[in-house]
Amino acid sequence: MKKIMLFVLALCLCFTAVGAAFAETAAADKPAAEMTAEELYQAGRDAYTAEDYEKALEYFQLAADLGNAKGLRAIGSLYFYGLGVELSTEKAIEYYQRAADLGDAGGLFNIGVLYYFGEGVEKDYGKAAELFQKAADLGDESAINNLGYMYEHGDGVEQDFDRALEYYRQALELGEVYAYANLGNCYLKGHGVEQDYAKALEYYTLGVEQGVPDAMFGLGECCYEGKGLEKDLDKAAEWYRKALEAGYEPREEEQAHLKAVLGDEYQQK
Repeated sequence: MKKIMLFVLALCLCFTAVGAAFAETAAADKPAAEMTAEELYQAGRDAYTAEDYEKALEYFQLAADLGNAKGLRAIGSLYFYGLGVELSTEKAIEYYQRAADLGDAGGLFNIGVLYYFGEGVEKDYGKAAELFQKAADLGDESAINNLGYMYEHGDGVEQDFDRALEYYRQALELGEVYAYANLGNCYLKGHGVEQDYAKALEYYTLGVEQGVPDAMFGLGECCYEGKGLEKDLDKAAEWYRKALEAGYEPREEEQAHLKAVLGDEYQQK
């Protein structure tokens, strides 16, 4: 799963953890023929949580057969990760597109991710931005956050810090916790706002509380450079380690810095 460049680019099933074993759900006690499309999808979610991917696929397919877009998207993600099926980016794209054709924001979002990274398709920032915008128009907070990043950095769109901030704040209002790190970065660098290290630290800290690896990396930067707090190289290294362990994937220009700070330890990441 990729979460990179202050993006939320998770190609996951977009599930909220339900914490219930598959066999304990009410839907699972009903014959599949008596379930609605939504109940079949929920049963697939529960099977997925229980790591019974073949059963999850069965239920998702039944839901998809009844026109459930989330079921189609979920099948796409099973193919993308090779869970219960042979890994196939081509099949993943096919199911994501079928979900998108039914107006599913998650399907649009996932295809946008693939275009951004060039996985299974030719890399195309412009196409990614177009797909994220369509998902954003449907209220997808992760797509809104990603659009903010693209406007901040001029990826596939004309660079516009004001629009970037607008998207980040909108995403945050909708509950996208990765926007904390993005806003912190804007305040750290003075992108569209007056540079304010204290404000950057505030947003990074809120992101860390939500487990956002990019926010951990941001705190490491503040410690390393002594911005908003006392310079502390040991503390910086600690935050860099935590960020990497939490899944942070450094940009190319950050890798030499991390190697210098963490030495051989970084090579093991």
